[in-house]
Order: sequence, then C-alpha cells, then structure tokens
Amino acid sequence: AAGVTPFAMERQGALFTRVREDASTSAAETQTRHHEPLWPTGPKYRRYLIQLCVRVTLACERAARADADGASPPPRSPFEGVAGAELFKEFNRACAGRPLEVLHERGLLELFPHVRGLQRAGEEHLPIPPVLRSPGWSHFSTAAAKMQRLLSAARALREALADPDARDGHKYAAHQTALLYNCLNHAGGEAWGLRARVEERFDEVKKFCDEMFGADETFGAEPSRACDKNCRTQKLPPDLAKWALGVAEEVEACVLGLPPKLTEGLGPVLRSC
Repeated sequence: AAGVTPFAMERQGALFTRVREDASTSAAETQTRHHEPLWPTGPKYRRYLIQLCVRVTLACERAARADADGASPPPRSPFEGVAGAELFKEFNRACAGRPLEVLHERGLLELFPHVRGLQRAGEEHLPIPPVLRSPGWSHFSTAAAKMQRLLSAARALREALADPDARDGHKYAAHQTALLYNCLNHAGGEAWGLRARVEERFDEVKKFCDEMFGADETFGAEPSRACDKNCRTQKLPPDLAKWALGVAEEVEACVLGLPPKLTEGLGPVLRSC
C-alpha cells in the first residue's frame, strides 16, 4: 500500500552471545537473551504505528468527503479488496500477528477509531467509512484542560502567598482560594478529596479579606476610601497564610503526581507514547 515508508528496522542482537573464551579449555560461556524482544520496540516503532493509523484515518476521511460530494468514479473503502488486504498485512507485520490487540493495548483504537475497519480488511463491497469523532483525543483535551486550570490556580495562590513583596499583599487570597475550590470540583478524581482541605479554613480567609479590604474590593472593585495604601498591602495572619500555602502545595503535588483517576482521560495518549 502506498503512503508512509516503513521505518528502518532496529537491529536486534543474537539470542546467544559469547561472553568470554577460556584459553585453557576453549570452553565458551554464553549469555542467553530470551528476555529481549524479537520485534523492534522504542520510539521508532511507536512512531511507525501512529503513522499507519494516521494514514488510514486520512484515507477514510478523504473517501467519506468524496462520497458526500458524489465523486466519479465512486470512492472505495481503504479496507476493501486487495488494497485492504495489503494494509492489513502491513499492520500485521508491525504488530507481530495481533494488530487489533496491540493497537488496543497502546490506546490507538481510541485515538484513531477508523482503524477498527481492519476487522473486515480484504472484503469486497465494503461501505465507505463515516467521519468519526475520536473519543481518545476528546477525553485527552478535556482532562488536560481541567488539570491545567487546577495547576494554574494552585500555583497562582502559592506564588501570591509566598511572595513577601507582592504589590497587593494577600488582597485576593479569598478569591484565589475560591477559584481553587471550583477547579477541584471540576477536576474530580483524587483532586475531589482535597476540597475538604479548602473547606477547613476558607471562611476565615474570606472574613479576613472582607474586613481588611472590603467585600467588593476582594473581587476586583475599586478600593474604598476607608482602605488606604497600607491596608491594601496587608497579609493574612501567619497561621492562616501557612495553612493556605500548604493547601496550594498539596493541590499542586496532586496534579504533578499524575494519579490514576485524575489522569484517566489521558490514558490513550499516554499509552501510545
């Protein structure tokens, strides 16, 4: 099948390798290598599988567009007939005889759903594959966005609390803590349990900010006349600032630890890398 040129095969060593030669007895000691894969692995191998999946996806989408436009001659399914059989052989060689199983293990069937058409590769008169939405990429983008928002909120709170020269002091601490709580709600997974940490003393933070800066000002309104420059640079009490800083650091560590439930939506992409 035309398209992507197969990668250069990564040469594997012999199954049995001579370790040393004993001069007195001429006996050779050998080291077995049965544990090493016969089929190439590594970045080049993964890249080649992804290239094959991309090629199939593009071919299916081109055929679907041509069919919708009423092209002449009518397009054929990339999996149909001799071309489909050759395509299956190419995947079969790349996956050591079990293409659909390997593609599933690596998350590629979720990222490239058109590739499921390999199940009928080589048959005649196959329907044109419809345009399919990739659930793998959709879940990845949603999960990554939630994690990024959560991480950004945690870092913003940590940096504001840790900076002794912050221009606005801890004026927006209540607002930033509330934002962090909202991000925890949306992220779910292991991050969900950290909401209780925010709830422990959030009311104290809000009360301090309301009393010190004014309820409206903490959410971005113009400073009140009663709040002078020194007032606007006030900081949370040390124990309260230490607590809020600890919460921010815990949330940040949770996201960067990539726990399984929080990163579930990233699965297909991570497995394919």
